[in-house]
Amino acid sequence: MEEGKKKVEYRSSLRSKALIKRALLELMQEKSFDKISVSDIVRKADINRGTFYAHFKNPHDVLLRIQDDMFSELTTLLNKYSPDEIMADPMLIFRQVSEFLISDIAYYRMLFRVAGVYEYLSDNKSRIFNYFLASDVVKYLEDKDAKREFIGLLDFWVCGIFNIYYDAVLEKIPLRLDEVPSFCAKVVSLSSRGSMDFLKMLLS
Repeated sequence: MEEGKKKVEYRSSLRSKALIKRALLELMQEKSFDKISVSDIVRKADINRGTFYAHFKNPHDVLLRIQDDMFSELTTLLNKYSPDEIMADPMLIFRQVSEFLISDIAYYRMLFRVAGVYEYLSDNKSRIFNYFLASDVVKYLEDKDAKREFIGLLDFWVCGIFNIYYDAVLEKIPLRLDEVPSFCAKVVSLSSRGSMDFLKMLLS
């Protein structure tokens, strides 16, 4: 009986947090962030103030949680595989990222329109770099200059693919999200020969 009650409370908590986050994003499409109050959020989410303060301190706290939650979800997808598995077959992650964004496209479209979100995601690229730096390839890059150049190569890949997804979500390019994985795979395939030659040069 107690276990069932806990499950109900947990689901209720998840639902409340989801309503609050979505309400903030909807409000940010209507007016600037500094004009949004807790009262605005609870009215839009149709909850009471006590429920809001049970989960968040203020609107800024909600926005930070939205950004952190999205990046955490994406890194969870990434961590299902080893960096070498993804480097060998990037479609493994491309498909999952597309499915993740498509699962609530209206929500992520609102989020990507928020000022500062692009910069936040860009600032967190180091976490993706660190993931790939654990690959077997990097183990052979003992020279500091070679490692720095390899990070530059990763930056080229990560930034390019990130921008494709970002623009596809916002419909800035004529690619649907379900088309992005195969498109990115083609880009990686076309550049792979040059990339391998580049890596061989670094290792020589």
